[in-house]
This record gives sequence, C-alpha cells and structure tokens, in this order.
Amino acid sequence: MQPMVIDNSKRNLAKMVGLGMLVPSVFSGCISGTVRRGTANTLIGGALRRQGDYEVVISDGASGPVSRLPIPDRGHGVAVSTVSSHAVIFARRPGSYAMVFDYASGNMEKLILASKNRHFYGHGVYSLDGQWLYATEGVHATSQGLIGVYDTANGYQKVEEFTGFGLGPHEVIVMADGTLAVAVGGVHTDGRRSQNLDSMLPSLTYLSAAGEILEQAMLADRHKSIRHLAHDGDKIVLTGQQYRGEPDEHVSLVAIHQRGRPMTELAGEPEDWARFNHYIASIAASRTHIVATSPRGNCYGIWDKSSAELLQINALPDASGVVVKNDDFFVSSGAGYVVRINSQLEKTRYMSGIQWDNHWSVIT
Repeated sequence: MQPMVIDNSKRNLAKMVGLGMLVPSVFSGCISGTVRRGTANTLIGGALRRQGDYEVVISDGASGPVSRLPIPDRGHGVAVSTVSSHAVIFARRPGSYAMVFDYASGNMEKLILASKNRHFYGHGVYSLDGQWLYATEGVHATSQGLIGVYDTANGYQKVEEFTGFGLGPHEVIVMADGTLAVAVGGVHTDGRRSQNLDSMLPSLTYLSAAGEILEQAMLADRHKSIRHLAHDGDKIVLTGQQYRGEPDEHVSLVAIHQRGRPMTELAGEPEDWARFNHYIASIAASRTHIVATSPRGNCYGIWDKSSAELLQINALPDASGVVVKNDDFFVSSGAGYVVRINSQLEKTRYMSGIQWDNHWSVIT
C-alpha cells in the first residue's frame, strides 16, 4: 500500500483531524510573510512553539523569524528544492507525515502520510533536477531500510522504493554527481526502543539514482550508529554518529569519507568526546573547517578540515542545527540562540526568540 498524498484543502484536513490523524493547528494559520529566492542567509528549520505544539520557521539566521507555519507533529529534517520554492519537513522518527510547503507563497502544498506498514525516519532530499524527492523510511516490524521515491511533478506520488542496504536509515543526502549517500544506523527499533544493539551493523551507503548499491563503508566499531550526514560540495562526506556501546566509553563521533577510501575519524581525546555525550545531531563543512553539534552535550565542536584536528569545543545550550552559507557557519539552539562563525572562527551570538528543534537547511 502506497502512502496517501493529500491535497491542500481544508475539507481533507478537517476529515483527517476528525480521524485523529492531525492536530488542528495545521490549518489554523499559514506562513506569515513571504520569502524571495536569494534572500541573504535564509534558513529553514523545525521549532517548538510556546503553546507546546510545533512549527517550521524560515529565518535570516540572525534577527529572528521571517515567516512560520504550523506542522502536525514534531518535525525533524527539511529538504529544500534547488529549482523551485518547495520544501518538505519530515516528522521525527518514527514519523507519520512529510509536509510539502511553498516557502515563497505561504501555501501548504501536500501532506504525505506514511502507509500502514511504513514510517519516516526524519530526513529526505530532492534530486539535483528537482524531479524526485527521496525519503528515508522503514518497515514497522523489522526496521528494514527503504528510500521512498516521490515524483514531484505528479503530486508527490510515491513511485518506487529502494531497499537492500540495511536497517534504520536516518539521513540521506545527494552528492554533486547525483549519487545518494545514506546514513544507515543499523538499529532495529520498536517505536524509539532499540532491539538489536548486540548485532547492529551501521554503514555509509552510496546509491545510484536508480537505487543500485554502489559502495558501503563501515567504521571499525559497529556500535557507532551512523546518523547524520553532510558533504563539502564535492566528493567528501561527513558522518555524525551516536555511540551505542558502553556508557563510560567516549569515542570519536565524527568521520569523513571519500569513495574508494576507508573512513577517517576526526581527532579528539576521550575527555573531549565525553563533552558530546555519545551523540552528534548535525554536521557541516566549509572549505576549511568542520562543525558538529550535540544537544545532549550542550556544545558544538570545530575541527580543521585538512588535518582533522580538534580546534575548539564551545558550550551552547541544546546545540542543534548547523549549516554553511557563504562560507559562514550558522549554529542553532533549542534555547533560542544562533551563533554565526566566520572563516576566521570569529563568533557572533544572537537571541532569535525561536526554540529551534533538530536541523536547519539552507535556501540556495
């Protein structure tokens, strides 16, 4: 059974609310204001509202929200098209929805609901030409990993599923050549409870646009669940891990990879990695540096990209999203702070007034 694709109409949304499938706030408002393509430093991310429900927010990265839109439930990652003004926010795993919206017009375009035996893992990405939306998904009973393929020109209908690469995929990104890179966590979960930590098998998997497995790279320690990805705009992929081993062990949680080569882990002493509390939430790379965040550790780290040397660990309450825009890093915080880091590692800190949640994406 394929996921239902629901048109943007109050009638359909009202029916769904009546069935308990959506909270009423989805149609209680629309995006306030409009966003023009090319607006400087325009970022999109999920957030927690004061009323206890959730929204997706478009921000300039400094002075606060440019516009905002309620969402059905807690969001996670956002996919942004590079050829249209469409974006998609995915529900936090195990997620039941992916919401397509037009960030320029303020319209919610489609609501994609996961089918009975599927759930979303919280991330997706558009193909370079904007024709396809790829979403990380799983089978409820087994956590078998899937990449759902949606046709954006045909109402975001699901047309295919890629599988056979492992359990629990979390993030998927598209490389400069159109190849997909998938963070395969390797963990079978029941809801959010892990079931197979003794036998988990994470990997960084590369797929062709047709779903063919091109390469799988693995870390020596199988208890490092590969969760989050970024790339440097060329051939290097960065991976952020969650450590599922012994709680008193503190190991490297960030690695880099280039196809055909082994994965290389970033430097840091055990006491440094202890600051990250076994979890990397977001990761990004500029031409010269790498930044990774840890909300559980209330900090973010900065590494030299060429040497993999750890340069700084900085405190930031509930450090969550990080992106690169014009060679500057923007780091978000669940406490409302935004930190801008330039190429000289000079930092400017703002209070945005938004309780940022999980990830950021850039409107290019």
